[in-house]
Amino acid sequence: MKINIFKNKKILVAGGTGMVGQQLVPKLLKLKANVTIASLDDSKLNKYNNVDFYQKDLININNCLEITKDKDIVFNLLGVTGSPKINNTNPGSFMMSNLYCAVNLLYASQKNNVRRYMYTSTYGVYGESSIMKEDSVWKTFPSEHDKYAGWAKRMGELQVEAYRKEFNFESLHVIRPANIYGPHINLNPKNSMVIGSLIRRIIEGENPLKVWGDGSNIRDFIYSEDVAEAMIQVIEKNINIPINIGSGKGTSIKNLVETIVSSKYIKNKPSILFDNSQPSGDKIRILDTSLANKHGISCNKNLKEGIDLTLGWYLSEKDSIKGKYNYFA
Repeated sequence: MKINIFKNKKILVAGGTGMVGQQLVPKLLKLKANVTIASLDDSKLNKYNNVDFYQKDLININNCLEITKDKDIVFNLLGVTGSPKINNTNPGSFMMSNLYCAVNLLYASQKNNVRRYMYTSTYGVYGESSIMKEDSVWKTFPSEHDKYAGWAKRMGELQVEAYRKEFNFESLHVIRPANIYGPHINLNPKNSMVIGSLIRRIIEGENPLKVWGDGSNIRDFIYSEDVAEAMIQVIEKNINIPINIGSGKGTSIKNLVETIVSSKYIKNKPSILFDNSQPSGDKIRILDTSLANKHGISCNKNLKEGIDLTLGWYLSEKDSIKGKYNYFA
C-alpha cells in the first residue's frame, strides 16, 4: 500500500497562485495536506476555503523566516519569468529577484527546521546544447540568452547541494522544467514567454502575427499540471539529485504558432509574419528526460491538448484578468 507522506503535513507553496502553483495546491489538498500559500498576488484568494494565505514579498529574508515557521515541507515555485529580450533589457532586476527568491527561502527553511524542500530551477541553467542532460550542467556556462537567470538558478541549485552536505534535512530536491505553459500563464507584455505572448496577442487581434526569428528554433514544452504532478512524485520517490522535467521532444516555433492558430478556440485566424531580424534565442533546446522516465515520471498532455486547455482558460477568464498579469511562474 502506498504511503501518503503529505497527509496532515504543514506545507508551504511559495508562489502558489502562479501557473504551477494553481495545479499543485489542489493536488496537495486532495492528499489531505495542510497548505499555506505565499505570494504577492492576492487575486485568487476566494478559490480555496481551507488554505492559509500570506501576501508577502519573499525577496525579504524576514518574510521568509516568518512563513516557513512550523512547516514540514516547502515547495519553492518562485521565479521571475522572462524572454531573451528581458535578459538583455533588465538583467540586474531579473537576476537578483531570482537569486534572492532562492537563497532566502532555503536559508529560512533550514533555520526553521523544515524537513523536506523542493527548489524549482529551470532548463535555463544549461549551456548551448541540443540535448540537455542533468550531469552536464557544470561542464559549461549558461547560454548567453539565459545568462542572468541561468546563473541565479544555478546558485540556487548549488545552495541546495551545499545544504544537503551540511544540514540535516530529511530530503532536498531540485527539478529543472522545460518551457512551462498552461492556465494562469504569465501574460505580461513586458516579460511573458513565447506561449503566453503568442496567446495574448492572437486573442487581442494582432494581424499579421509577428513572430521573432524564422520559426525554425526548437523548444521543449511541458504542461503545468504535468510539472505539478512531477513535483509530488519527486518527493514521494525521494529523488535527491537534480532532475529534468519536460516532454523530451522538440517542437519548432513554427509548429507551435500553427498549433495555437489552428485551435478550435481561435475564430479569427491571423496570418503569420516571421521576423528574422529579431533575437530568438538558441537554435535547439530539448531536455533529456531519461532519468524522469526511469522513475515513471512523464509528460501526459501533448501540445495540442495543453494549448486548447490554456486557450479555454484564457477565453473564460480574460475579462476578469484584463490588465492583471502575473510576474511569478
